[in-house]
Amino acid sequence: MPKSRVVKITNRKLADADRKLEPSEVKRSLSIAMVYLTGEKDAQSAWQSLFSGGDHVGIKPNCLGGKPLSSSEVIAMEIVSGLRSAGVEENNTIIWERTNRELKRAGYELNISSSGLRVFGTDSKGVGYGDSLHKQGKVGSLLSKIFEQYIVKNINFPLLKDHSIAGVSASMKNFFGLIHNPNKYHMNNCDPYLADLFSLPLVKRKNVLTICDATRIQYDGGPGFVPYYIAEPGTIMVAFDPVAMDAVGYSMLDDYRKRHDLKPLSQIGREPTWLKTAEKAKIGTADLDHIELIEETI
Repeated sequence: MPKSRVVKITNRKLADADRKLEPSEVKRSLSIAMVYLTGEKDAQSAWQSLFSGGDHVGIKPNCLGGKPLSSSEVIAMEIVSGLRSAGVEENNTIIWERTNRELKRAGYELNISSSGLRVFGTDSKGVGYGDSLHKQGKVGSLLSKIFEQYIVKNINFPLLKDHSIAGVSASMKNFFGLIHNPNKYHMNNCDPYLADLFSLPLVKRKNVLTICDATRIQYDGGPGFVPYYIAEPGTIMVAFDPVAMDAVGYSMLDDYRKRHDLKPLSQIGREPTWLKTAEKAKIGTADLDHIELIEETI
């Protein structure tokens, strides 16, 4: 069985002197990452291997932390550019979150109309959550109509940060923004609830790609923004396997914790045990020894 592949591109030129991301360098990092992930000859071919002109595509960032600690709008625009190169029309692309307020606080410009790139939250008038209860294991939730009804493919676009309950917030934790009742599923470090959520057939089918913003990470004190625990690796990661992505992210957070004389998450009651549960549920790979990690610094 082939190993799950996670691509990790670190770019020393990704941010300018004012710590603002450079769009051209973001494009270069993302292009290299997509080529490595797909094995295609160039970035356009990589995007075309996953998306085509008739697709309605969602992009789900994590905007809980406001401007300082949210999935970067600059990277989101380069994802949109990649989709455009595959023939996906902008008015068939939706950047979505739980609320319009979260999107605006993270720097996204809302557009709820049907023309141009669409950016809006589930709380928008006339949107909301679907009527069907989706059940799997211990999870029973309504899903955002954006994911359930408006799109056929989704790009999960989290950022990497510490979480006071789940331990790690990245690809799988970001999907608590999909459901109407995430408050019910934070017991026991979110285990098995994250695995159960990703076992939903609709989530398995529609979530085709994860792009993780690790340009700026928070290795303690999350999920809210705490400047003291911020690091800026300048890294973008891509994967098909959300479990493998989170396993690599977990290792990365613990590495930064060690550098700053903090105990590993497993020693402070915040080990993301849901990773092993997800692996047992055959959602993806949690064992680093069985993950093909491709790393490059440019």
